[in-house]
Amino acid sequence: MILQGKVAIVTGGAQGIGGAIARRFAAEGARVVIADVAAATALENVARIEAAGGAARFQETDVADEEQVEQLFQATLGAYGRLDILVNNAGIAHGPGAVRHFLEMPGEMWHRLMAIHLNGLFYCSQRAARIMARQGDGGAIINMSSGGGTRAHRQMVAYDATKGGIEAATRALALDLAPWGIRVNVIVPGAIAVEQRTPVGKESAVAPEDVIPLGRLGTPDDVAGAALYLASADAAYVTGHTLFVDGGLTAQLRVPAVDARPDPGLFERYGR
Repeated sequence: MILQGKVAIVTGGAQGIGGAIARRFAAEGARVVIADVAAATALENVARIEAAGGAARFQETDVADEEQVEQLFQATLGAYGRLDILVNNAGIAHGPGAVRHFLEMPGEMWHRLMAIHLNGLFYCSQRAARIMARQGDGGAIINMSSGGGTRAHRQMVAYDATKGGIEAATRALALDLAPWGIRVNVIVPGAIAVEQRTPVGKESAVAPEDVIPLGRLGTPDDVAGAALYLASADAAYVTGHTLFVDGGLTAQLRVPAVDARPDPGLFERYGR
């Protein structure tokens, strides 16, 4: 129960990575506010949390809408009286809504991704930081990036641009908010098996062990564990940090299928 007594907002907390983070935080004692546009799915997650003995509520919120964000924070303060943790997880991931060649990408796609990923981060983080600063006992803001913030995807210029912006904003926010003890960090998930995942290109035809050093897709719970660490007192001296949760995907230069392979005798001698 390392988050006992804490209040957390998780945007995009209905399902997938955000859903797992909301459940993990609640299991560790936090009172969680799930902010999402998917009301039915979010309420199902609230019910899961409550059935497990946790405390959660739902506030329908499009983070790209400043007025709805204001309502989210007012509702949180009205229900719980404080805020300790913000997870900026809401976003548009893979799929037809984010994959389009730059030569044919409509302007509205660019603006929608910017509105959700960057405007939403600004609206939510500023309101959270003002609350935390006035409380006087610090706080934690956790942003969600992607490998696209470091390496480029094909046909995902807008998506990658926003993720690079999220990582840059995290570093700058960490410096601005450090005097108030508010820590700001960013998680970079790799290939995570979530309910709404849409394979890109021929991704579904490639075995994870041929691409990912640890040989499997990640799970939402893998990312939730990293978020729990950054939200907790165990990370009290960690701010401005980028934490990769990707099975070694970003660290490698060449994929395992074409790189040097271990001598099979190693597995005979050391097991696998």
